[in-house]
Amino acid sequence: TTFDEEIHTAGHESVSPATILEHSENAELIREAMDELPAEFREILALRHQEGLSYKEIADIAQIPPGTVMSRLARARAKLKEYLAARIGKE
Repeated sequence: TTFDEEIHTAGHESVSPATILEHSENAELIREAMDELPAEFREILALRHQEGLSYKEIADIAQIPPGTVMSRLARARAKLKEYLAARIGKE
């Protein structure tokens, strides 16, 4: 489940404002990091992590081999980690 779903399921009283703020700040950082990625990496990450598709489904949509999906995901995650580490280190 997503964080937003958890808030609605649990009820607002069980989630502190600080937790909501922290989540929204993290989500914004991730959106910024995603915007920095090449389109081919953004697409693969979105299909995998936002849509929950399998490597095979992503390969079919992107018309690339499943191995390419896996390598692009690995490179995209590494770039995201690098970007986020740099941003968090600056704060």
